[in-house]
Amino acid sequence: MEVEKHEGEGQQEENKPVEPPAEEVKEEKPEETIPVEEKEEAEEKVEEQPAEKVKEEKPEETVPVEEKAEEEKVEVEEEAKVEEEAKVEEEATVEEEATVEEEAEKPKVLGDIKWYVIQTFTGQEDRVKQAIEQTIKSKGLEKKVFQVLVPTEEIVEIKGGKRLEKVKKMFPGYVFLEMILDEESWYLIRETAGVARFIGSKVKPTPVSGKEMQRVLKQLGKEERLEITFEKGEGVRVISGPFRGYTGTVDEVNPEKGKLKVLINIFGRDTPVEVNFEHAQKIV
Repeated sequence: MEVEKHEGEGQQEENKPVEPPAEEVKEEKPEETIPVEEKEEAEEKVEEQPAEKVKEEKPEETVPVEEKAEEEKVEVEEEAKVEEEAKVEEEATVEEEATVEEEAEKPKVLGDIKWYVIQTFTGQEDRVKQAIEQTIKSKGLEKKVFQVLVPTEEIVEIKGGKRLEKVKKMFPGYVFLEMILDEESWYLIRETAGVARFIGSKVKPTPVSGKEMQRVLKQLGKEERLEITFEKGEGVRVISGPFRGYTGTVDEVNPEKGKLKVLINIFGRDTPVEVNFEHAQKIV
């Protein structure tokens, strides 16, 4: 009976439905808490990533044709300007080098440049001037004698009631030389035909002072001067001024000031009156 009972239990156990194995229960781990700041930074990074991606995938902007042409034009102009500046600098350098070479080749002038006066025969000034210029050329004195000058002035002379214009030598019988005086130049000039001597001592010529020479050169630039020849004792008529219409006799002539002292009869007495040359007329 026990065997049967055990057999019966065995059959019951066989007839009992098999239950599926129970699933393994996983141990749930507690969620890690992320600080709020790190969470926000992570969200910002996530938001920025698509923007960067979009930026990378953005197609290149096309430059308008007009703007591109303008940029190329500006570049060409800048290149031309740079080339022009370089050319100017090169030309300036070449010119400066040429000037330096010219100064190096230029002979040094020794001695002081001064004005001297030579004496000749009156009326021969122009001929002597030409002879000195020929000596300078033939003897190679161009670096020692620089100017040969015969000072003249234009004057207007009223003679016999007629107006005459003529050129007058300011210093008859003299010729001026701007030169460096040494033994050679002194000898060659004084040996020139027509030259009598240098003004100065026998040992050495005396140069003209700068002040006197400035006065001479200044006179060369003056306008024509009126020259009227009067002599003491001549009868004249005053044609201008407070004594206009009076007649008298020339008592004194002052050519430097261009004035006359005329004796005019006023109230029965001869009264000396000063009159300019141009205010008096000879009585013919």
